[in-house]
Amino acid sequence: MKQSNLIYLLLGIFMLIGCEVQHSGKKMPVDYVNPDIGGIGHLLVATDPVVRLPQGNIQLASNPWPEIYDRYLSHKVFSFSLRDVVRYGTTTIPSWIMASVGKIEVDPAKMASDYDHDFETVTPYYSALLLEDYDINVEYTVTNRVSYYRFTFPENPESHILLGSNATFSIIDDNTIAGEEAQGNRIHYFYAKFSKPFKSFGTWKNKEVFPLSKSANGDNAGVLHTTNLPGQPYAQTRWRDNAGAFASYATTKDEQVEVKIGVSGESMEEAQQNLEKEIPEWNFEAIKNNARDKWNESLSLFDVEGGTEEQRTIFYTGIYFSRSGEQLQNRMNLSAEGATERARRYAALSKSDLYPPVSSQGGMFQHSNIVFNTASYLRGFRDFDIEKVYENMKIEFMESTKLPWRKGPATVLDKFYLENGFFPALPLDKDEWVPEVHHPHERRQSVTVTLQAAYESWCIAQIAKDLGKTDDYNYFIKHAYDYQNVFNTATNFMSPKTEDGNWIVPFNPVLSGGQGGRDYFAELNSWLYTWYVSHDIQGLINLMGGRDKFTGKLDSLFVEQYQTSKYHFLGQFPDQTGLIGNYSHGNEFSRQIPYLYNYSGAPWKTQKQVREVMDVWYSAGPLGICGDEDTGLMSHWYICSAMGIYADPMIPNYPVWLIGSPVFKKSTITLSDNKTFVIEAKDVSAQNKYVQSASLNGEPLGKPWFEHSDFVKGGTLVLNMGPRPNKQWGSSPDAIPPSMSKPK
Repeated sequence: MKQSNLIYLLLGIFMLIGCEVQHSGKKMPVDYVNPDIGGIGHLLVATDPVVRLPQGNIQLASNPWPEIYDRYLSHKVFSFSLRDVVRYGTTTIPSWIMASVGKIEVDPAKMASDYDHDFETVTPYYSALLLEDYDINVEYTVTNRVSYYRFTFPENPESHILLGSNATFSIIDDNTIAGEEAQGNRIHYFYAKFSKPFKSFGTWKNKEVFPLSKSANGDNAGVLHTTNLPGQPYAQTRWRDNAGAFASYATTKDEQVEVKIGVSGESMEEAQQNLEKEIPEWNFEAIKNNARDKWNESLSLFDVEGGTEEQRTIFYTGIYFSRSGEQLQNRMNLSAEGATERARRYAALSKSDLYPPVSSQGGMFQHSNIVFNTASYLRGFRDFDIEKVYENMKIEFMESTKLPWRKGPATVLDKFYLENGFFPALPLDKDEWVPEVHHPHERRQSVTVTLQAAYESWCIAQIAKDLGKTDDYNYFIKHAYDYQNVFNTATNFMSPKTEDGNWIVPFNPVLSGGQGGRDYFAELNSWLYTWYVSHDIQGLINLMGGRDKFTGKLDSLFVEQYQTSKYHFLGQFPDQTGLIGNYSHGNEFSRQIPYLYNYSGAPWKTQKQVREVMDVWYSAGPLGICGDEDTGLMSHWYICSAMGIYADPMIPNYPVWLIGSPVFKKSTITLSDNKTFVIEAKDVSAQNKYVQSASLNGEPLGKPWFEHSDFVKGGTLVLNMGPRPNKQWGSSPDAIPPSMSKPK
């Protein structure tokens, strides 16, 4: 009896211990992710709280009412995505699924349902919400090419599941619906299996319902009507037509119907095969748990200790917005996979691929392949045809246009640049006469284009030098100094000049340039593009008159005001959000600026400034991202800065990492070959933000940067932190990061 009692006592103790461990156990990385961060845009685009696998092919989300661009503020949901979400400014609605009860409605305005965030679950691997108008609980999870929905219905003789979009629908049998969806020049296929046979079915087109019909041709259905409203730089969108198919049931209380949908960009057969291969059984919980495990594995490539609960939430959500831990490794140039694949694709392009014979829609103001392939090469990724990559770089730079948002052959402006070393601005009293420039919103952006061309010239010169192409190197390295041609030494600002070499006057570095500054700049003003010389910060320091004047001008940037009301300023510069003075953290082409103090002997000011940016402009709520996320670029800055390091992914130059001020006491980064790089911040706290001393792999480090090659070999960076700046650490002239020019 005593032995039996002892056994029961031990069992009870073990159960209590187990419950306590489960209740208070350490949160996994995925538990910190909050996809609703950034769901309200400060001025422009909000984030999408999507369910997907790390680097998965499809994205699921509830689709808010189309005219609500701040997704988190929408009170209604009109559908859920099959493979991609409805995004701000799109002109067509991707395929969707929805559930309802009662009389069947296919008009989105009548079909949409209220919902409440307090009755919603949002994670990277699974989400659920209650359609309040129908008392239907909707859950969804995902594999790589299959979306999986579970609908829990109330008791109702008329319960419906609807699929719609710009698609051709076919009801195959009593639990299968297939569709072919046109998106641009591509056809996407989906193959949907239902867990229970239909009681009835039908289709619709243009809001007219056809009971028992087995097919619907959705040509031009789902198209949004687009109108530009006064004072609204982006299109307002309204539904016009729709088409789709539906399945109906008579449901009992809490009856569940599951739908799994395979997708393919190749064929219907592949869509069906994807479904049968990735989800062969009806087991929603198993698929959900598998997706959770994959996210934990991906996020765990970056492990942090210390910091606050909010900081860890922002950190791991940032990796999710960067798409995955693996994608973040690629963006940090810690993995050869993405870089090598991109370079090989670029090497395979022909001249006609590089630019069409006539101007068409292109990217911003960059030849991005020149930049990113050079960054990969300089960081040691060489498993591609560098001669062919170099050949294509030269063709793009010399023969294609540099005009923003244009892709085509060189224009007269491009030829002027190659001969004179700067892109000419349009005189104030002249109308635009170059036909390729004409665009509803974009202009010449002459200063930004010149700065970018100088940077791209430096990139090409680095490859030319390595390949022994001396004449090419001399040509391009000369153009790498072209940024000096638009630097006005009288004002210490990058400024526009006309083709006769005269500066545009009057010129205001805060407000000149029209909407978004686009007459001379890209989305930002001169106060920000004056620092856009990433390949030669020392050269910029020399132009400004030395380290002290450079530092003083940086100080001024962070306190410079708007010379008008803030709302007028942001009306002119809607991309220039996340303001600290005239510094804008909300745009990707200015986020390197807080780290530039490392070049002028004042790294302690970088440490103070990056902490302020993290504290002010990042939070764990819907307003937690102060600008466009741009596939994780806003979050990338936080992720790296919170660990204490930074290298700009949009304007990568020399293969080095700059040191800032970490918030975590220990960060462990798993590299692609399973080595690790560890950053320890001893005594770090909210007040202890300043680096007192540092060591790399046990050796003293007296400079605020280190080589990328030291990173990828694995090792440990130790930063000893304190509450007051050590103005001697990292401040000597021989401690500056590399630049093209030498100090004067």
